[in-house]
Order: sequence, then C-alpha cells, then structure tokens
Amino acid sequence: MNVGYMTNAFGSLVGSGGGVTSVKDVRYETICNDMQVFQKIRSFGFNGVEMFDGNLDKFADDPEGLKDNLQNLGLSLYGVYTGANFIYKDAWRDELWRIQQTAKLAARAGAKHLVLGGGAVRGVSQNENDMKVLGQALDEAEAVAAKEGMIASYHPHLGSMVETPEQIDELFSLSSIAFCPDLAHLAAGGADPLEVIKVYKNRIPYVHLKDWDGEGFVPLGKGEIDLRGIINFLQKENYSGDWLVEIDGYAGDPVEACRLSYDFLATTLLDKKQRKD
Repeated sequence: MNVGYMTNAFGSLVGSGGGVTSVKDVRYETICNDMQVFQKIRSFGFNGVEMFDGNLDKFADDPEGLKDNLQNLGLSLYGVYTGANFIYKDAWRDELWRIQQTAKLAARAGAKHLVLGGGAVRGVSQNENDMKVLGQALDEAEAVAAKEGMIASYHPHLGSMVETPEQIDELFSLSSIAFCPDLAHLAAGGADPLEVIKVYKNRIPYVHLKDWDGEGFVPLGKGEIDLRGIINFLQKENYSGDWLVEIDGYAGDPVEACRLSYDFLATTLLDKKQRKD
C-alpha cells in the first residue's frame, strides 16, 4: 500500500500570489521549509506527500528537481491541492487557467492527483443554479487535468457549498469528476463516512485519512471515526487507489501527529514490509 502525508500540518495556512488583486494568482500555501518537512514525513515511514499549489509554486523553476529530491528521500508527490470559487462565471476563466498551470507544474513534478476543493458560499443567498454551475466547472477542470495525465477529484470541504450528504449527492449527480473523500470533513458535515464511501466506492481514486473527535481534527485513532471499518471495507472491495493522511488544523504538535498517525496505520493498513524497521 502507498500511504502519503500532507505537508499542510507543518505550518500556518496563508494565501499567496498577489491574490488580493488578481483571482488568477490566488493559491494556498503552508508556511514551512518544504524540504525539512519532507524529511520529517519520510523519517516516520510515509512514502509520499501532498502539497498545496502555493508550495508547489516555490519549485516552478525546476519541478523535475523537486521530483528528484523527493525520490532521493524515498518519497513521491502523490498529489497537489488547489481550489477555486467555481461559480462566478466572470472569474472562472482565470481560475481555470490557474488550475491548468498548476496541473502542468504538478505533472512535471511527478504528481498523480489534482485535488480540487471549493465552491463559494455566497454572502447574500445561494443561486439555485450554483450547484449545476459548480458541476460543470469541475468537469472542465477534470478535462484540463486529464490533458496533463493527472487524475482530478473533488474534495468536499467544510465552508464550501458541498458539506452535507445531501449536497454531496446533488453535486455528484451533476458532475462526472472523481471523489476524494476526506473522512473528517464528511463526519463534520453530518455524514457517516463509511456509508458515503459505500455509495461512491467506484469513483474514489484517492482517500484523505483524517480523524475527528467531534470538535476538531486529530491524529488517526484519536477520534470518533471508524477508520478501521472504512479501511477494511475498501480493502475487501479491492480498492487500488492511493491513501493520504492529513491532520491539518490540529492544535497539538504536528510532528507527534505524524508519528501517531503512522503508528495507527502500521496496525491497520500497512503491510509488514512497509513498516519501519
């Protein structure tokens, strides 16, 4: 099994790229030393990472060098996370351009997955066509990623248009994009993560493993989610996709969260040969 770890737990989240004035440049970025974070993640046994698009942009002049550096550490770039509003038609062309640039750069760095989050919640009232517009935009983004040889998937997220089970069902009835379930976001949005995964098992290429204790995100095995049940179900269904641990927003030590999460997976997901000596 391939199991990676998201670098965003190791620093504060900010926006980058002059996004105050130009929507085409809005990106997520974790403030951290990326190479040091890669080394720490590898030291616990993980063999891959996911990055925000803003962190990837630091390597825009030499994405192949990033790929080589990761390989030298025994890591690969599983995926890159990016987001957009999607529903504002005047802005969408620039947002799609940005997603395309991210996909090109990510593909050169060896990434397999392009994870898409977002779908703006309007300040006044949601337009009744917003979900349809979101679905259409995601299909366009999926096509852009496919041209770069990447798998695009949508990540339902708190604070977006797609939080609840009903919203998830509505969106996936309107778009063909793949589904990247984040287990804690599903639980926090009122869903039973296992039941959602049972419904959409055939369109899941990538899973974000995250735990939830009813108040916040916590290391794997420290919350309320039936992680073992979900992992066992997918394994019995011959799931052949990738797994990524993401413990963002955790109030504790990010290094300890990384270690605890790997130790939990060592008893549930990882083959013996993949465990640390």
